[in-house]
Amino acid sequence: MNLVDVLIGIAASPLAYVLLAALLIVDGFFPFVPGETAVVTLASLSAAGHGPPVWLVLAVAIIASTAGDAVAYANGKRLGTMRWAWMRRPRLVAMFRWAERGLLRRPVLFLVSAKFVPVARVAVTMTAGSSRLPFVRYLPIALLASAAYTSYHVMVAVFAGSLFRSNPLIAVVVAIATVIVIGTIVELVGRATRRRGARHADQSAPKPGDPIP
Repeated sequence: MNLVDVLIGIAASPLAYVLLAALLIVDGFFPFVPGETAVVTLASLSAAGHGPPVWLVLAVAIIASTAGDAVAYANGKRLGTMRWAWMRRPRLVAMFRWAERGLLRRPVLFLVSAKFVPVARVAVTMTAGSSRLPFVRYLPIALLASAAYTSYHVMVAVFAGSLFRSNPLIAVVVAIATVIVIGTIVELVGRATRRRGARHADQSAPKPGDPIP
């Protein structure tokens, strides 16, 4: 049995949905598990004619991703963003401050766009919880963000699966590589944006001795 047979066997099993959901839920508050990889793999195999229906992969992914974000929100509400020493590292403090500023200005646009930046999205979601953004307002935005995020991954996977229909393994590899490259670019742009935002905030902050307006 080769790797393609193993992937197709997993994709054909009902446990594939359980595994997909579990990975995406954990990915919502611990972005170091292959949640997106599972989405892309199943959708690629589906487009190549060897996996579950694409619409079912998309539906499970949206629901599970939203549930993972809800867990991160609850963690932020219960624990805050300064509970443990690792949260007080300069880089994380700057990220949480960046998240606070973004949520105050444009919460919908900010939450949706942050979903595409792996580590930042957890900081943003926890900050939404700690800032007491009402959950009834947060949940529809999280659902929208998950729909946009997972739809993007599924579209990339379907394109690759359709393009390499005769070779499912190549379809999976191309789809995963494409997502990694695009994700890396998004992460680099996000870091640059956060650095600019931090510099702007520092320049705008009042200095000792400045007159009180």
